[in-house]
Amino acid sequence: MREYVLLMSRYNAWANRTLYEAVATLPETEITRDRRAFFGSILGTLNHGLVGDRLWLSRLTGESLAWFQGLDQVLHPDFAALRAAREALDARILAVMPTVAVEGTFVYRDSRGMMKEAPYRVIVPHIFNHQTHHRGQVHDMLSQAGLVPPPLDLLYFPREG
Repeated sequence: MREYVLLMSRYNAWANRTLYEAVATLPETEITRDRRAFFGSILGTLNHGLVGDRLWLSRLTGESLAWFQGLDQVLHPDFAALRAAREALDARILAVMPTVAVEGTFVYRDSRGMMKEAPYRVIVPHIFNHQTHHRGQVHDMLSQAGLVPPPLDLLYFPREG
């Protein structure tokens, strides 16, 4: 499990960087265009990914959740600021995730404030799976915007990374 966490932490940073590089080639109007996705736009979906990672990292490290307003919260309405925040959070994930427990049960409050518990062996992969899910949505939205999206499959990472 420890090796998996290290691999996924590095892959997550690479996949986010690759996706954000592609998004950066679009005009702002395409990044903010409502595409009828669950979080509306590319910007909304990328913000949700940041919120999700920040939320889980805060839970795992015992940090305050006073910043959290909801899963659709837009932390950064400007793409450049969002990109910088994503890079900083990915660096933090690379530092923190290898120290996170991989055995036992994790008790936390969900986004509605309800107490929950789940095994670390489920929580930790969920964090990375959640990002993959939403990167896939942005990948599709890049196609809608007329770009050929970059390959992000894990199999591409070892060759690139």
